[in-house]
Amino acid sequence: MTTLWIVHRDPLLRSALVRAAGAPEDAICGAPGDPIFGAAPLADVVLLGLGGDLEAELEFAHRTAIRAPDARWILVPERELIDAARERFDRIDASILSYPPDARALRAQIGLGRPGAIRASGGAPIPLSQRSTRDSIAQRFARWFADLALPELLRALNPHLRDIPLLILGEEGTGKGLLAHYVHLFGGDPDSDFAHVPCEAGMSVASLRAAFSEAVDRETNRCTVWLEGVDRLPAATQRQLARWIEFGPLPRVAHTRVVRWLGTSGDEPSLGSASTLDPVLRDALGGIALRIPTLRERPERIAAFVRDTTLAWCSARQQRPRHFAEDALSVLTEYPWPHNLRELEAVVIQTLAACGADLIRADDLQYDGIAFAPLDASQVGTLIDADPGDLGTPSADARHVPPAAPRAPGAGAVPESQPAAAGDANRAIQPLVAAIAHEMRNPLSTIRTFAELLPSRYDDPEFRSRFSELVGQDTHRIEAVIQRLTELASLEAPEIEAVDLSTLLEELLSKRTERMRDRNLLVLKELDEQHTTAIGDAGQLRLALESLIDKSLDLAPEGGDVFIASRHHPAGLRGGPAVRVLVRFGNHDSSQTGTRIPGTSPAENALDYAIAAAIIRAQGGTFAIDPGEGHETVLLIDIPA
Repeated sequence: MTTLWIVHRDPLLRSALVRAAGAPEDAICGAPGDPIFGAAPLADVVLLGLGGDLEAELEFAHRTAIRAPDARWILVPERELIDAARERFDRIDASILSYPPDARALRAQIGLGRPGAIRASGGAPIPLSQRSTRDSIAQRFARWFADLALPELLRALNPHLRDIPLLILGEEGTGKGLLAHYVHLFGGDPDSDFAHVPCEAGMSVASLRAAFSEAVDRETNRCTVWLEGVDRLPAATQRQLARWIEFGPLPRVAHTRVVRWLGTSGDEPSLGSASTLDPVLRDALGGIALRIPTLRERPERIAAFVRDTTLAWCSARQQRPRHFAEDALSVLTEYPWPHNLRELEAVVIQTLAACGADLIRADDLQYDGIAFAPLDASQVGTLIDADPGDLGTPSADARHVPPAAPRAPGAGAVPESQPAAAGDANRAIQPLVAAIAHEMRNPLSTIRTFAELLPSRYDDPEFRSRFSELVGQDTHRIEAVIQRLTELASLEAPEIEAVDLSTLLEELLSKRTERMRDRNLLVLKELDEQHTTAIGDAGQLRLALESLIDKSLDLAPEGGDVFIASRHHPAGLRGGPAVRVLVRFGNHDSSQTGTRIPGTSPAENALDYAIAAAIIRAQGGTFAIDPGEGHETVLLIDIPA
């Protein structure tokens, strides 16, 4: 049996449609907002009469099309609304009959359901094609910003202030673009288009003009312009942009009036740092200015955001509700999220796509195809607190670190139970010699190759220039190796004294802040502030830890993270007390899978690590490297306490 809905805002005209359609007694009849449709059986045919401003009818069609996607539609507009009906109802296939409809034609349409074509267009009220987008943005906005009170946002949404420029400040991933779209949809001119202009470093005024021309539709009379990343523009371009905002007209698109300027920029500069946003442009865009706080400033939002995002993801795919377990939420809550909600949302969605379990555990977390556990507290605790006897056997887990001596290719880990003695000289010196050979081989190979080509390519000026550049670089590299070996050779017998390793590590890290920033590294530390006094030579331990930190920062991939921890271990070294230091960072080849050939990783051949190991072992400590299976490298050091 066919279920027929007959909808019209005017009761008299609705009754006329019922008679014209020859509707059966069980037909559902009402106004567009009538609650009867919420409880009624889903429609097979919807007969919708159109009158007035169409807002109620559009909203009804939007909701009904979601609930009953297979329903046939018949639109009956008043004659003056026929064109508007074709433009506004642009996401449903429908037949259109002007009011009053011919009864035979109407009944034929109800029986045959032949759809008519409806063209898409923009304008107010909002057509169906934009309502899904509007709802999606509104729902995502609620998930991202439900916990924030932003009074400036209320001003930005005020229809009387919709022509005031808006500047949105915040770190990467905080949702600046989402907020810009939301303001345009819910607080902007409903008849204006949304023009996205990405701003790039080094962009000239001419390039910015071209970007405007490309972003703004030639047929657009009014538009809202979103300038993404205005702080990346050169100062001169920012000044010209400020003049366009203040005085107009928009270059190359003078036919279009800019209803509102929306600018997004990086966060406000910290005290003592230079802002990249020109103050003139800041004033021109800052009619209303708001800052989105980082996720680190609102960690209580993490668990709720994970829950809301999970429910939305499952609902969109008509799946049963799923949940993240407490251990997974604990991992997500402890992570510092350098890329904020965007990164957290990516982890949640990728994990849901990769794992079909109803209850998602910490081990199930995924990001970019690999396990997401850069700061797994339980594993760090295992490495820091474990009895050395429990670490003697290599584990299949790449994060488990056996305290091993350097390994020959194909050999298993050899537990190291005591510092190198005179009889073990070969074993003690082998890793250092191998590291020196590795460090020297590459630059010497380049120099030798260019030297052999020089006689035949001498007349080539480009070759001579390249020869000078590369040989100069490799010569400096060899000199650096010699300098480090000279420092090692100049060391005398260790003078035993008390050394606070946590304080020393903190000092060494603070001196390398700029270097971390240049490589976009996230360096996290868990340094025990008490009971980390080691016994050894202060100067030599400083040299060892400098070599250790410098090489770890070099080997970590740009934009990756490095984790450093220290803790007192009451039985960490041959049954005696020790201070344990752990360093962990991701490998450059983390995307690769398969079995790694032992002894071939950069960490295993690093001279800096060999020097650190030689110094630490000379003072009775142990040093172990586990380069993992292509995921991450872990260094584990025990120094007598």
